[in-house]
Amino acid sequence: MASKTAAVDSLKENPSGAVRVQWKAILLLALGARLIVALILFEFHPVPPLTNWGYENIAIARSLADGHGFSSPYFSPSGPTAFMAPGYPIFLAGVIALFGTGSLAATVIVILQEIFSLLTVVAVMIAARNQFGLRLANLAGLISAIAPSMLMAPVWIWDTSLSALAITVALAAASCSVLPRMRFVPAGACCAIAGLINPSLIPSLWLICGWSAWKAKKFPLLGILTFCAVFAPWPARNAVVMHAFIPLRTDFGYELWMGNHPGGTGNPEESLNPMTSKEERDAFLQMGELSYLHQKGVLAKAYIRSAPTHFLELSARRFALFWIGSEQGVNFITITLSVLSIAGLFLLRRERPDLAILYLLPLLVFPLPYYFTLVISRFRYVIDPLLVLLASCAVAVLLGHRELQYSATAKASSDS
Repeated sequence: MASKTAAVDSLKENPSGAVRVQWKAILLLALGARLIVALILFEFHPVPPLTNWGYENIAIARSLADGHGFSSPYFSPSGPTAFMAPGYPIFLAGVIALFGTGSLAATVIVILQEIFSLLTVVAVMIAARNQFGLRLANLAGLISAIAPSMLMAPVWIWDTSLSALAITVALAAASCSVLPRMRFVPAGACCAIAGLINPSLIPSLWLICGWSAWKAKKFPLLGILTFCAVFAPWPARNAVVMHAFIPLRTDFGYELWMGNHPGGTGNPEESLNPMTSKEERDAFLQMGELSYLHQKGVLAKAYIRSAPTHFLELSARRFALFWIGSEQGVNFITITLSVLSIAGLFLLRRERPDLAILYLLPLLVFPLPYYFTLVISRFRYVIDPLLVLLASCAVAVLLGHRELQYSATAKASSDS
């Protein structure tokens, strides 16, 4: 009993101020680590111009900047598209409009994404401070400052860093003690904006907001209506321009086909990608986006019905790849983070079941589509800040803290 009491006391905040959140030191470490990683990955050369990045979001962004509208995801004129949600390509188009498509524009994008990553570290520390106290805020901040996945995400010209920031801010805000007094209108608007950047976030964000509404004992009707109002222009645009009901994106059938076809391994294949395969790009241009992607979905579903065992094997492989591996195979760092986060989740389940539910919901829901389609390591990077928060709880116990001590803010939130 004495040892348990000592362990609890060791985690209590010191009223004299001996324990402080080390914002400056941790953010300087995070900035330095991100700068070093970016320099190494780009081999101390300028960031390659946007014309060298063969990504669909850049193709759409260039179409927007050139005045051709939200269209042509494969750099060849193919008409309006809903292959991607509009948020990130619009962001890229703004950068292109100001800086062109050369190395300067690519550098600006990487710098902005490094800023998003640093803000994610801040959000991780705020969440840890609110939920677990000051020492855990420092520990979670330290881990997020040097976690390889959080160092790698900003150097890709993709929405990964921005998506990770969105879900981390939502998690931090949901457990804040002042949230029950706030209206859900801003939350609904922010969820809609995040969904327009990455629709895969929508189910997780809705569940996080639902958890907050449950804690506040309120039904967030105005928040739901605000979400619908902010998000509605996108499916409305698709109905008018593409003459079809497309609430999110058109690419699901294509992704399902990429992950499930005869001879497939579950990995992306260049020979099936219109960006790199002339045959597939010609078929895309000839058939049009909706017909081409619909056909791929039909082929994928037919193959799954004809080879259910292979589909289950591929899905199991994708599940394992999401949680313990990378495109190169089993990854020790990924395994370590996953194991520690599971341990942290069990600690929360024992001491704060409500927080355990808050973390468990997005971890269960966010990966689901990827288990059945494709898994790329950057997909998991979106929720790695959540894993870092859970892992920090487990690391604290490994360092000798036998019980988690929660801040006054967290306790107030729990009691509300």
